[in-house]
Amino acid sequence: MPRSAPLRQATFEEFLALEASSPERHELVEGLVFALAGETDIHNRLVARLLLKLLPKAEEKGCEAFAEGVLLKVGEAAYYPDLFVTCEETLNGAPFKETACLVVEVLSPGTEAIDRGEKLLRYRELPGLQAYALVAQEARRVEIYRRLPDGAWRYEVVEKGQVELPCIGAVLDLEELYRGLPLRKAT
Repeated sequence: MPRSAPLRQATFEEFLALEASSPERHELVEGLVFALAGETDIHNRLVARLLLKLLPKAEEKGCEAFAEGVLLKVGEAAYYPDLFVTCEETLNGAPFKETACLVVEVLSPGTEAIDRGEKLLRYRELPGLQAYALVAQEARRVEIYRRLPDGAWRYEVVEKGQVELPCIGAVLDLEELYRGLPLRKAT
C-alpha cells in the first residue's frame, strides 16, 4: 500500500520544529511531511525484543541502539526506523542521527512496500551501513541486505535458526524472537 498524501512541505529545520511540538510522529521525504502509521502489539513486541537483544551488544562496542523514537537523516529524507544502531557520538541531545551501521524495519501491511523500496534505496546511501534487515510480523522470517567489502549488496532470507547482524556482532535466534507470537501457518 502506498503512503498517504503528504501533509505539507517543509525544510528540514521546519520539520524538526514540527516534530518537537507534535504529539504524532512524521517522516520527511524530498521536502514533504508524511504522518506515520500506527503499530500493532505484535510489531511493538518484536521491536522491544530486538532492542533488548541489540542494546547490550551495541554498548559493548561503544555504540547505541535506538528504537522508533529517534530520527535518522538520510540525504533529503528523515525517518524513524523501527530500530537502528549508530556509533556516532551518542547522547549529544540532537533530535536526529546521520549515521547507522545497522537498520531494522519490522514489516507491516501499510509500510512494507516503502520499507522494501524507498527505504531500502535510501538506507543503502549511508556510507557506514553494513546491513539492512526486514523482520516479518506474521511468519518467522528475517531478510537481510549485507554490504560486502567491495561495496556490493548480498540479500539473504533466514526462516529458522539464527541470523548474525553485523556492526555489533549480535546473533538473533529466530525461535527466541518469535516465541509466543501468533504466526501464519506454513503452506
